[in-house]
Amino acid sequence: MASRMRPWVWLLAVACGGGKGTDDGATPQADVDGDTDTDTDTDTDVDTDVDTDTDTDVDTDTDTDVDTDTDTDTTASDSSTGGTSDSGGATDLGPPEPEACGVWAEGTQDADDGATRQYYNRGALLPWRNELGDWADSTGADQGSVPFASAPVPDDNTPAWVEWDVTDLVQGFADGDWPHKGFVLTSEPGPYVFASREHAVAGEQPQLVVVTSSGTDTLAAEADVYTDRSTFQGYGDAGTLRIDDDAVTLVRFGLDAYAGQAITSATLRLYKLEDYGGATRDIGVYRANQGLDRPLTPPVQGLAAAYPSDDGIAAHPSVLLFADFEDPAFGDAWSVVDHAEHLELVDATEGNGFHELDGQALRVEVGAGDNYGGSLRFRYGDETGSEPDEAWFRYHLLLGDDWLPTDGGKLPGFAGTYGVAGWGGRAVDGTDGWSARGTYKVPVAEGDNPLAGHTSIGSYVYHADMQTSYGDIDLWVDGCAGVLEKGRWYTIETHIRLNTPGVNDGLLEGWVDGRLAYQRTDWRWRDVSTLAVEEVWMNVYHGGTATPPSDLHLYIDNVVIATERIGPMGR
Repeated sequence: MASRMRPWVWLLAVACGGGKGTDDGATPQADVDGDTDTDTDTDTDVDTDVDTDTDTDVDTDTDTDVDTDTDTDTTASDSSTGGTSDSGGATDLGPPEPEACGVWAEGTQDADDGATRQYYNRGALLPWRNELGDWADSTGADQGSVPFASAPVPDDNTPAWVEWDVTDLVQGFADGDWPHKGFVLTSEPGPYVFASREHAVAGEQPQLVVVTSSGTDTLAAEADVYTDRSTFQGYGDAGTLRIDDDAVTLVRFGLDAYAGQAITSATLRLYKLEDYGGATRDIGVYRANQGLDRPLTPPVQGLAAAYPSDDGIAAHPSVLLFADFEDPAFGDAWSVVDHAEHLELVDATEGNGFHELDGQALRVEVGAGDNYGGSLRFRYGDETGSEPDEAWFRYHLLLGDDWLPTDGGKLPGFAGTYGVAGWGGRAVDGTDGWSARGTYKVPVAEGDNPLAGHTSIGSYVYHADMQTSYGDIDLWVDGCAGVLEKGRWYTIETHIRLNTPGVNDGLLEGWVDGRLAYQRTDWRWRDVSTLAVEEVWMNVYHGGTATPPSDLHLYIDNVVIATERIGPMGR
């Protein structure tokens, strides 16, 4: 049985003819954000984040969070990647395989979790850089118009095979010149309708005929989908593919077996079912290049680099708090601890996918039928005598095997609510409060999605430009930085610099495993200088009003709060 020490009770294919945005799609798995995903879908993600969080602080922060999260789920800029799974033994804090990030998802129409006009993986909320899809042409130009292969397709109302010579493109995949992320097909106005891999007639499904010195292989597509400008809907399991100036088709085949081989020829074959438009049009083939299309950058180090396993880091003059959760009285270091009954110290015997980062860790539980996971608050005024305008904090996070939330929720971040505004549907006006907590979304549904089971994280922000009573969400998903898998420790760091009062120049940054995952420089949290960074709010909360049907657990360790960049712990 796991050794647990309960803390003492505290006050508790598009046509190629020759800051913050509105989300076009909610987390689709359970339509938890009120998203009906019809063709007229405005997908404003009206999360029912009611956060009836009573957090009995002495400052009257009753946290009756009605956080309905009209979340804009915007995506971050300037990011890189997160981390891979630890297979046991030594803790792995390295980057994930870029392939997992860059693979577009086929998805299904019912789950609506695949490629759509806005997302290449809607389940993980990973966006295209360009509406309908991202590609590179034969010159290497993004969204270029020089295809690797082109074929004229007549409007003759005659079903027939159409073929493209994609030898150069497949050879590039085989040589490793570029990652194999699939084929993209675009055209001028049509439309043209082709059979997909789900088409009822197997002999008319997409084919790739590859000839090498070893012989000829006819490959079936492993995934195909089309994205349509007229709808937010995904069509991954539709029986047809559509190509014109408002619809892009993506097709992917398994080519790993050809790595390093010389390709004699490669022919892409699609079976045309219908055609419209009254003219012959050229359909071009390009290479998909969504997600990471650049080498991973090394992690950016901070003060922690000098402290292997964070040993001795508390003595650094810039460190205000170091919490490694080895002491049962760990709450003494914090200004306020709420819902202590949800917090326990655990060790290597815990199970649930947990493994030690560096000794014991803090287990946070959200119980079945409950919303609360607990809060630790470090109040700068109480602990240091003043409140800063700029601050950093870093923590390590592991999601347990039972991490199956049914609604999005809250993670640690910064706040300056002063018990007045900036949480729970208490809108701010630039004079009364603000907050910038973390957030998580519903995990990607299990199944064929390449990121099945992963959880996207980001920032949940109450700010002076907010348009509703609830916080806005910016996700840390560019390059998959903030797309987390279970059973793996991640280093999460946030940096905030409050705006000049009345000016949209506030900075919020996030790093995952030392790589910049999110950066935005136009926040306006305050119009008066009396608002500052009141606290680090180590908050975990499920929802919304929805509660999970079973217990959920995540784990936190080695928290550092500092006055400068912290970075990953030293090796």
